[in-house]
Amino acid sequence: MSLDGALTHLASWAGNTMMPTMAGLFFASAVYRYSKGGPFEPLLYGGFASLMCSGILRALEGFVQNAGPTNADAYWTAVMSLVNFVANVILPMFALTQLGAMAIHMGGVVSEIYPGSTWIRKFIAAIGALMISGIVRLAESMVTNAHGI
Repeated sequence: MSLDGALTHLASWAGNTMMPTMAGLFFASAVYRYSKGGPFEPLLYGGFASLMCSGILRALEGFVQNAGPTNADAYWTAVMSLVNFVANVILPMFALTQLGAMAIHMGGVVSEIYPGSTWIRKFIAAIGALMISGIVRLAESMVTNAHGI
């Protein structure tokens, strides 16, 4: 094995295996810290940063595989991959957050109930824990069955 191949495999392992795993740990820790009423934002940001690191590595892998450094269409392929990533990953996730915010506002949770009360905090922590568990189980089954996310 060459040094180039070893570095490529190390970067792939770190970005595709370890960073999503760390994101899951950060999110689980954030939910736990939130349920106790402590500051959870740094852990939440750490989880999102881990996912962004993994996503950027996947995007760079896509750029490299689609067009080499001497290919005349390398810039176009890079821009097309970026547009596909934004349109197929970022925008649907943004839409889900907006729909969730809409449902919360329609239900009157923000205006009628104090969001910092203990029972709301515990309920949100429980829902967050279940969501993280489901997402991790889905990712685990996809990895086990050799499907990409």
